[in-house]
Amino acid sequence: MSTTEIFAVCHVNDVAKRGAVGFVLARRDGDSTVPFPVVIVRQGRNYHAYLNRCPHQGTRLDFQPGQFLDQGHRAIVCGKHGALFDIATGHCHDGPCAGAALEKIEVVVDGDDICLAGVELAEEDGLDRPENDEMPQIVIQPD
Repeated sequence: MSTTEIFAVCHVNDVAKRGAVGFVLARRDGDSTVPFPVVIVRQGRNYHAYLNRCPHQGTRLDFQPGQFLDQGHRAIVCGKHGALFDIATGHCHDGPCAGAALEKIEVVVDGDDICLAGVELAEEDGLDRPENDEMPQIVIQPD
């Protein structure tokens, strides 16, 4: 029997209903860690997480920090190219990458914590890189 390690990212109330929050986590890559930008989106009681990277050109979705959703809060939008992605599936239904999809990350709600599963995260509170100064950092704690 195998168990999947989960990593607490934030409290369930840290992501507003019909809202989205970005985090820059640290993912293990061999003996080092690399930035792992993610976006967590909430629709009512459902949470979805994706790698914060547009499949069109690999750019971050939030052209302005913290801005992930269209005006109606019905789709994830790439701030650079205007591509629209379904919140529940990550599939692009409009824009230059129509037919492609965001990289989905498994979400587990554990009590009041939103956790990620299926990724090997490092237990660090940030990376010493200039690009991370623009996005929030969090402490990763395995459960």
